[in-house]
Amino acid sequence: MFDLDDKAKQTEFASLVGASQPAIHKHLDSGTLVRGGTYRQWLRAYCEKLRDEASGRTASDQRLRLDEARTREAVANARSKELALFKEEKLVLEKGMVREAIDAWIAIAKSEYMNSIDKIIAELESQHGIKIDRDPIDGTTAAAMRVIADFQFQSTDPN
Repeated sequence: MFDLDDKAKQTEFASLVGASQPAIHKHLDSGTLVRGGTYRQWLRAYCEKLRDEASGRTASDQRLRLDEARTREAVANARSKELALFKEEKLVLEKGMVREAIDAWIAIAKSEYMNSIDKIIAELESQHGIKIDRDPIDGTTAAAMRVIADFQFQSTDPN
C-alpha cells in the first residue's frame, strides 16, 4: 500500500486504476496527469477525465473525425450554393465565354499595336521629313505579334 500524498509513479498508478503503464504515460503526455504530481492529484485528474469522457464532454478521436467530416461537408455545401448563386447572378463566367473574350482581346490588341506602330512611324516621318526603313521595325513587331498570337488560354480546370 502507498500514501496518496506520495509522489506518483506510473507503474504503481497503473496498477491502482487497472490500466497499463503505456496508457498512463499517454495521460502524462496529453497533460491529463502532471509530472511530479501525487497519487491523490493523479487520481482526481484521472477520475475527472473518465467522468468527462463518460458524459461526452471530451471529444474522442472518432468524434473529432466525425465533426471534421461534417465541417468539410458543410463547407462544400456552402461553396456549392455560393457557386450556384454566382452563376445565377452572372458573377461567374463559363470557361468558353472567357476563352472567347480573351481571343477577341488578342485580336484587338494585335490590331491596335500594329496601328500604333504605323501611326508612330508616319508621325516621325512627317515631323522630321525622313523616310524610316520598316524592315528592322517589322522584325521586332513580328516577334511581338507571334508572342501575342501564340498565347494559349489555360485553365486549372481539366474540363
